[in-house]
Amino acid sequence: MLAFGLWLFAVASSGTASAAGAAERPVLRVLVVGNSLTYTNNLPGLLRALASAQENGPAISTTTYVLPGADLVWHWRNGTVAKAIDQGHWDMLVLQERGGILACLADSQHRGEPECLASSRAHRQFAELAGKKGVRVLLLGTWGPDATWQGNLDRGLRIAARSTQAKPVFAGTALRAYASSHPGQPLFTDAALHPTLPASLIVAAVLYRELAGQPAHARDLVLDFPLKPDASQLQGTSPMEPDPAFAGERKVLPAATMAPLLEAASGHPGAPN
Repeated sequence: MLAFGLWLFAVASSGTASAAGAAERPVLRVLVVGNSLTYTNNLPGLLRALASAQENGPAISTTTYVLPGADLVWHWRNGTVAKAIDQGHWDMLVLQERGGILACLADSQHRGEPECLASSRAHRQFAELAGKKGVRVLLLGTWGPDATWQGNLDRGLRIAARSTQAKPVFAGTALRAYASSHPGQPLFTDAALHPTLPASLIVAAVLYRELAGQPAHARDLVLDFPLKPDASQLQGTSPMEPDPAFAGERKVLPAATMAPLLEAASGHPGAPN
């Protein structure tokens, strides 16, 4: 099987790769907060590209605060995101907790541990602040190495969502389903479960479905930004998007490549109880 990267092909800046026409569409202003699982392969950029490729539905603009290994407690204590929520104009706030932290909520023996209590508190603090500004909150779930871990993560995500009145987004469930039906397609690059490009595209499509209220359809996907590696040095105190390193060669993923990934995303909007 060809490596996924070989399915990318460059196009001229004036090429005909599909973006959804020139007609003006409503723009969803999305504030994204996370860590290396969020910025690897530039998940916010993939989300914007998916929205742009659709024939209808909203366009999406993102402002992203990420730091390698950061949890939501760090982001809350740092204060940058809270200030952005308070002073900006947003439609959606997407929070992604670090790695496996939320699994603790699924286990009564670990629920009272300091890290678990602190994570729950940070979720509530962000959600309360966003609520005062009329911003809808989505909790972007993470993924585990096996079905047991994934089950605990999904249950923890549900608990966090109920306590904050946020919308849970079960990206890990879609990844595991795709992995089961495509055993030859690697979805992670290392033991820390940093996503490959196909995995990031599935996550972006799951998130797009929740943000836009409709599934993404397979169309040529224009990538005009580099796919950020997991080892990128980002500070978490300024938005990722203005970084000059995010101006890249214009490339396209063909619609045929996108189709099975989008099918995985649209088939698994939720997770089992």
